[in-house]
Amino acid sequence: MAVTPMQGMHSMWYDHYKGAVYPLDLDAPPHLKNKRTQVPTLLEACCAFIAKDASLTRQSIENVPPILCIHLMEAALRGNHDRSVQALMSQWRLPALVLSKLVPSVFSSHLPLYDSSYQSDLVRQGLRYTTSLAHTFLECLRQESPTKIRRLDLTGFPTAEVILYYLTSHCMLVHNENRRNNMVSLYNQAVSIAEDCGADDCNSHKPLDIDMQNCLPQNIFIEIKLDAFVTSESCHSELCKALTVSSFPGARFSLMVERLSVTCLGGDRVNLLLKQVKQEHLKGLQLKYNSLRNTDFVRIAPTLQSLTQLTALDLSCNHLSLVDNAPLATMLRQTLSTLSQLERLDLSNSRLKNKLSVILNGLSGHLKHLRLSGCGLTPLDLSGLARSAQAGKLTLEELDLSENRLGVTENGHMAGINQSAASSLMQLLQSSNSSLRVLELQACNLDGEQAQALASLLARMGHIIFLNLQANPWPSACVMEVAGRLMSPTCSLQVLQMSYPPDCYPSFEDEDHVDLEVELKARFHVCLNKLSQSSGSSLKLLISDMDHTMIN
Repeated sequence: MAVTPMQGMHSMWYDHYKGAVYPLDLDAPPHLKNKRTQVPTLLEACCAFIAKDASLTRQSIENVPPILCIHLMEAALRGNHDRSVQALMSQWRLPALVLSKLVPSVFSSHLPLYDSSYQSDLVRQGLRYTTSLAHTFLECLRQESPTKIRRLDLTGFPTAEVILYYLTSHCMLVHNENRRNNMVSLYNQAVSIAEDCGADDCNSHKPLDIDMQNCLPQNIFIEIKLDAFVTSESCHSELCKALTVSSFPGARFSLMVERLSVTCLGGDRVNLLLKQVKQEHLKGLQLKYNSLRNTDFVRIAPTLQSLTQLTALDLSCNHLSLVDNAPLATMLRQTLSTLSQLERLDLSNSRLKNKLSVILNGLSGHLKHLRLSGCGLTPLDLSGLARSAQAGKLTLEELDLSENRLGVTENGHMAGINQSAASSLMQLLQSSNSSLRVLELQACNLDGEQAQALASLLARMGHIIFLNLQANPWPSACVMEVAGRLMSPTCSLQVLQMSYPPDCYPSFEDEDHVDLEVELKARFHVCLNKLSQSSGSSLKLLISDMDHTMIN
């Protein structure tokens, strides 16, 4: 067992790309830490060698069949050899280039769930891919290189906002040039007709030169498909215009969005942008941190209901409240009922008290990923969630119920009710036994008895690999008991997140409380290591600091 202190605050990279939009392939190895156990094939070794040298790549293009150029592009992208990528794109012999067919998804393994710096590295790698291809492609068009590419698909990887702005601006430039050329052509036709008719003033009007420099060669139609992440007003404005002109008949430069994230722009701009997106193309939508209120959701709900191809929807971190608001709960249920392909849903930080059952009635049964962190869930909500799982409306692989008070409250107040919530949680987990792989119960206020019962249940679940139990203030003995049960040889768990128990934090009144805290934590690690050695477990245990406001 590896016992590792957790890092501090999550970065914005982690928060922005974690969640519904990009699902993790939990069975695949880490993208950036995958050590090859097999010897590369002769083809792979040769392509990797050639791609390191751009001049050698250019020479090879002229002497190898098109299929080998695909393998060269794979090697150039994986090795971040931008000059070789440029050489290959300028001579690409196929009409399409699809990034997801050249490199594997960067969002793999369970590592991004708890390592924010690694998640940032993944995002940066994805940005390198899309930046290199998008910029190089536009340069090839501008220089009129002999590339045959007419469709560039960057979906499955994040596109930097500066590149998105660059693409939208180019789209508008092509549109405006096309309008200019059409107007010049019409003017010249009018001058020609006037000359044929012998008009008196025809000599004062001369034909204009239509052979002007264009950013896109004539008789070429380009289509770029991507994932758009929008946080600025300027990029939002350009994207709205670009999507509008892309839908015009005969558009020569079209942008299509498969995943869309709109952040920190407010309800009005969200509503405007959603109306420009082609419904049949959009599969992922993230609207977090937009301060969306109930009235904003009422306005965008009809548009959301038309996005029937959505597989992922993130409405987290807004100001939605369904408390004592049955009409809004019904509207959200109706919205979800139209999204028959929905697999991933995040409603975290929405106030859903006693309304979760109403919402879940609209689900189609495909939901695999559900995040309900900080939603003020009650026993009634947990009971409804358990019934939905038992009825087959949920086939959950990832579930986040963090920051909901599922255990006893201070001084045992409302203990019976919260005991009911914990019981419903157990029923939910039992119903999801065959599918659940990721479970997050951070800061759920479970008491020691509930925690041990939970650990015993999870130890018997055959598929769960990641468990987050941070910020539950259990004493050392309880933490050791929970960890011990989860180190069972029959338990499939690979990663466990917990916090230091409150008894590792001495009172601030002690003059040497800092040194004493370090000593107590060291003793705690020694006990955990002994427990691990005695069990022979390979469980990776990550220990984080407890928020001092939670320490009695």
